[in-house]
Amino acid sequence: MQVDAVKVRRLYLEVATQIEQQIQNGQIRPGERLPSERDLAGRFEVSRPTIREAMIALEIAGLVDIKTGSGIYVLAQTETLVPRSLDDVPGPFEILEARQLIEPQADSLAAARISSAMFPA
Repeated sequence: MQVDAVKVRRLYLEVATQIEQQIQNGQIRPGERLPSERDLAGRFEVSRPTIREAMIALEIAGLVDIKTGSGIYVLAQTETLVPRSLDDVPGPFEILEARQLIEPQADSLAAARISSAMFPA
């Protein structure tokens, strides 16, 4: 019996991927302001936190610029070192997993190396 592996994708990635495709296809142009969070949530029929996570993923991918109080704007597609595909961007859960591995080791090293000379009275 041959089967294809089932790949579960998070809802925010599905939303971000649709917006990414519209940016890539030129349906949404550089400099253009995206609709409000509330409007996007209604169009995609998802919650506002899902839209927020999707926007963060797009920002990390270098596709949009989030300007607090002003809106979310599509960036020009230039050659940079920033990943341009959502498949290349780690999600919040992957970042948390990495932090859980790294931070305890950093804390341990700091505790082992601390001395009173570091904190003059």
